[in-house]
Amino acid sequence: MQICNRKTLYYIFKKWPWILCTLLVLLVLRRWSTGEKIYFIQFTYPLNNLIDIVYEIETTGRTAENPLNNVTKHYVIKKDPSTKFCRSEACDSFDMVFIVKSFVGNFGQRIAIRNTWGSKKNPRVKTLFVLGYLESFQSFVDFEYEQYGDILQLGFKDTYDSLVYKTIIPIDWLVKRNINTKYVHFLDDDRLVNTRRLLQFANDNIGTTEKTIIGYKVMISRPYREKSSKWFTSLEEYPFDYWPQYIIGGTILTNMKVVKSLAYSIPFTRIIRMEDVFIGILSKLLKINVVHNCGFVPYYTSGSDLKDKLSSPDYKSYHSIIDGWKQLQN
Repeated sequence: MQICNRKTLYYIFKKWPWILCTLLVLLVLRRWSTGEKIYFIQFTYPLNNLIDIVYEIETTGRTAENPLNNVTKHYVIKKDPSTKFCRSEACDSFDMVFIVKSFVGNFGQRIAIRNTWGSKKNPRVKTLFVLGYLESFQSFVDFEYEQYGDILQLGFKDTYDSLVYKTIIPIDWLVKRNINTKYVHFLDDDRLVNTRRLLQFANDNIGTTEKTIIGYKVMISRPYREKSSKWFTSLEEYPFDYWPQYIIGGTILTNMKVVKSLAYSIPFTRIIRMEDVFIGILSKLLKINVVHNCGFVPYYTSGSDLKDKLSSPDYKSYHSIIDGWKQLQN
């Protein structure tokens, strides 16, 4: 039932105009109090000459520019799969590497992924799980690493705020370990992937030389200024009223050409803790094409309905991934 219609609102504001005035004042005060006086059309972000820095590194191997952060120099890796990552001649050239951001305690989801869309049956596709660290789970992670050898464990506490590093550090790792792959797909451990369709999609839509990122694109989005929000972003971190366009974190598909550009640019950019937004900022500064595709579904889709799609989120248990995969195969 509608609480009020246009006529009702007109009657209220005509009889009590002070209500309308009060609402307008509150809106103005709220806008003023946030201090959002820098509009996105004026967007600039350090370092502004990032595209030139990356070109210099790509062509000469160095730059005279001083970095803004040392993240890619001083991170700690507790488990490095590089020695186990390649065990055959297929190591020299992959078609796809899945970079799966996984909470350290999600053992069931990782096992299910290994048995379904992340299976080792295709030697030209590799799956790498990126974990943080929690002492209470470490003995289990040690066993899992020895058993499968597909875990990149980082030496920081596994929390929401560490998600950006679960993207940044694998980007750096791929480049420094000289992993040779056509495509890289960054995703979360709750996604069900239509692997066969995804590989064909990548070949048809990206290629290996294009500066393109594809996924589910957010066109218009504003920073959260409420301090109670886990996505809170202060004006000091980001003073603009809108984010650049970005691909949601569980759906980023690109090639190694872009991964290398991102890796070279990270030390010269101010890091923000939302990983998808951060990649969106880098994409804007580097003039990387950010392309939307609705095949990367942003909401739960059953396996049987995923046959003409690329992936779906909200598969948050071993059984849901296994069941969804069976539906997809049938």
